[in-house]
Amino acid sequence: MPTIAELVAAGRLERVRPDKREARDLLRHAQAHLESAAAIAARDPAGAYQLAYDAARKAVTADMIASGYRVKTDRPGAHAATVAYAAEALADMADAASLRRLDRMRRLRNRSEYGGITLGAAQVAADLVHAGELVVVVERRVPQT
Repeated sequence: MPTIAELVAAGRLERVRPDKREARDLLRHAQAHLESAAAIAARDPAGAYQLAYDAARKAVTADMIASGYRVKTDRPGAHAATVAYAAEALADMADAASLRRLDRMRRLRNRSEYGGITLGAAQVAADLVHAGELVVVVERRVPQT
């Protein structure tokens, strides 16, 4: 997995001015996504999974923005770059299993969205725990100001 420095050098991440307010807004969205995913998991597992993944992705994006990075969305692989950022930036605070699961969630969400695989409620419940872990970690890293 590429490092943050390699992502910047490759033009997949760019340095920006840190913005804690925007980061906190994204964290509020992430928390709402977690709650919504839990509420609909039994009747709409695919929709719930999308929300769970988006919660984790938005939390990582919040950490990036608070730290002065942004994914370049005009290039393919923006979500993969987000996962690579998380693997390095959150390694000291996040559970290793949750960080590993983030890439798996990205791929499963993609396959569910574009490849027609069916996700069950048990898969959603398991990954919702990992997404929640990442949201909590970023909330600790990006304190309320």
